[in-house]
Amino acid sequence: MSQENQDQSTGISELLAKVNLLEQRIIRIEGQYEVAIQGMVSAQPARYQPELADSEEEQEVLVDKGLIESNIFEYGLAWFGSLVLLFGIAFLSNFARNYLNGPLASMVGYGAVAGVFFLGWHLRNTHTHLSFMLNLSAHLLVYYITLRLFFFIGQPVIPTKGIVVFLLFAVVCVQCYFAIRQNAELLAAISLILSLATALFADTTFVSLPLIAITAGTSVVLFIRFGWWRLMLVTMILVYVSQSIWLLNNPIMGNTVGAFLTHPFNLVSLFVYGTIYSIVPMIKQDGKFPNSIYPATILISGMSFSLVMLFVVLAYYENNYVWIFTMISFLCLCYSIFLKYRTNRIFDPAFYAIYSFMALSVAVYGYSKLPDAIWLLSLQSLLVVSWALWFRSKIIVVMNTILFIGIMAFYMAFYPPVDKVNFAFVIAAFISARIINWKKERLTLKTEMIRNTYLIALFFAMLFALYHVVPKQYVTLSWTCAAVFYFIMSLLLKLIKYRWMAIATVLFTGFYLFFVDFSNLETGYRVLAFLFLAVISLGASLYFTKKVRKKIHTVTD
Repeated sequence: MSQENQDQSTGISELLAKVNLLEQRIIRIEGQYEVAIQGMVSAQPARYQPELADSEEEQEVLVDKGLIESNIFEYGLAWFGSLVLLFGIAFLSNFARNYLNGPLASMVGYGAVAGVFFLGWHLRNTHTHLSFMLNLSAHLLVYYITLRLFFFIGQPVIPTKGIVVFLLFAVVCVQCYFAIRQNAELLAAISLILSLATALFADTTFVSLPLIAITAGTSVVLFIRFGWWRLMLVTMILVYVSQSIWLLNNPIMGNTVGAFLTHPFNLVSLFVYGTIYSIVPMIKQDGKFPNSIYPATILISGMSFSLVMLFVVLAYYENNYVWIFTMISFLCLCYSIFLKYRTNRIFDPAFYAIYSFMALSVAVYGYSKLPDAIWLLSLQSLLVVSWALWFRSKIIVVMNTILFIGIMAFYMAFYPPVDKVNFAFVIAAFISARIINWKKERLTLKTEMIRNTYLIALFFAMLFALYHVVPKQYVTLSWTCAAVFYFIMSLLLKLIKYRWMAIATVLFTGFYLFFVDFSNLETGYRVLAFLFLAVISLGASLYFTKKVRKKIHTVTD
């Protein structure tokens, strides 16, 4: 027994020795860690060394203040200093022109810019951000000094505008090269913005418009290569803005605003821009940009193209625009088919299809004018629904429904009734409702709202069409026949919604009969209307009562 106690005390002693050894090692590690922290703090400048605080929260506040101060000095002052330096050298170049001739003053400017480039290169390893800002300022100064060789001065240094435009374009190309080499999206954006500025400064049709197109293409190429989607979206907007400025006769160069440049190349260049940015849906993502860029690019490009196209049409083709929108409709429709088989995204082909049908609507309007064009637009709704079935696109169906209801309401409110237009709405609403009900699984429609919308449109369009097509004494009879039609459709299709439409039509007819026809119709027509409506109402009541009772007995049995 004593031997066992001795063994246990020996084991406990060894365990305590190991614990003590482990504790000493932990103490040494903590000591080394504190020494390292002290060394890091002492290595910082005095303004970054936080004073001893009573709690960890106070220490974190002191550190955050140090970081804020660091950001202000490193980034904020770098931006501010570079901006001041940019204006300073620009003023130096202008000041030199007062005492030196044009070439020497320009050389002074270029020499100052070379010094800025050298300073940025010298600081490239120690002060990266400051070096980048200096290089950015130097690139802007090179463009500015080159611009002043001909533009916005009394006596040009180089009297030939074409040579200076070429030099400006060369400066832009060099900037774009360095942007690609340094993987700098901001520098690339500045180079493309200066390219658009050069196009406007050139103020020549066969130089300015091709240069705008080249800028648009370059932005898409950089988007494909590096995924610079911000650069592409900004450039896209500025491309269409530049085209609009050009259409206003380029007032930047002192031309009279509103004296439109009537040149067919304006329309060609606009189609070129639209074609360039239509390439984006075919680009594979490869993790370079978010998926939302596809719809964003399509929407921004589509809206910008539409606004500028409206500008062009109102300026030049107000009486001859049918062929333009017919061509747009055809191209967009073909491209939507291509995207349907080329991509797995639903929105892209659907948008181009919708845009195609909107362009077709404008072409139809230009061909027939209102109100004759409305019956063609109502029948066009059937084509759109059929296209939506093929594309399995709920977006197309929803947009078409909104346009259909809007056109019908606009027509009924503001235009005199035309029989073929009235019945075109009836036919379009009826067939659209049937197609949507027939292929709702293909359209992935999980709600009856769209079909109900077409049925409601059918209800009012039918009453409206019959009211205007028959003599006034037969309105009640015609509406009663419409109720019979709905009852028959409910029996053939076994759909209760047509039965409710029949009941609503009977009630509407009864209201009209008592409050309108009762005082206006002759006695013979009044008797005929009352009897016909009564027979239809009672017959329908007896039929459906018998049918309901039969179902109840079947369930009971």
